[in-house]
Amino acid sequence: METKLKVTIAVVMVGLIAVTCLVFTRDRAHDNQVSFTFQRYSNDLDPYVGDVAFLWLTNASKKSYLLSMTGNSNTFVADTAFGRFKQSWMVNCEFDDQTTSGRSNWTQLPSLWRGSNSYLGLGPRSGIVVRVPLQRDGQHRKAAVLCEVPTTTSPFWAGGVGFQLLRVLPQSLRHKVIQPKPLLLPVWCDRELSFPGDKYIQK
Repeated sequence: METKLKVTIAVVMVGLIAVTCLVFTRDRAHDNQVSFTFQRYSNDLDPYVGDVAFLWLTNASKKSYLLSMTGNSNTFVADTAFGRFKQSWMVNCEFDDQTTSGRSNWTQLPSLWRGSNSYLGLGPRSGIVVRVPLQRDGQHRKAAVLCEVPTTTSPFWAGGVGFQLLRVLPQSLRHKVIQPKPLLLPVWCDRELSFPGDKYIQK
């Protein structure tokens, strides 16, 4: 009887792990449907920020994402370039910068106190324009917008059977099932940014 119970538990665990891996593989496929593509440069929109690039952030998936705005405040700007009214925002990003001593990678992160952040929604099959600050003197910059993935923890894991199974799962898999903090998905721009000196940009 004890052996039969152990076999049953083992079969359930293997099936659970397989389903969990399938779910997260499917989620990554949806994540690939978010893109961040270059639009144009501007050097006269904001004298405090300096040169910026405008990029399209598009979400072709069925998911919704949250974007935390830079400086924990509303970064909306109305732009009338090309004679048309446009809207754009600055949101937290990850950067890979060219420097005199090599490359430097750094990330803008939202406040740990979520109530102090200003958020922007990116709904399913939608897009927005994002402004990205540029390095001075035409040095190259790679930029990735940070999309907050909604938590996907199922109520099943809080129940008796789910909780018992959760206890025996490997820690690495347990962290994928239970998300104690928001998961940030970096979506990299399709090209390096550099202005002036655009002719040196590598696509």
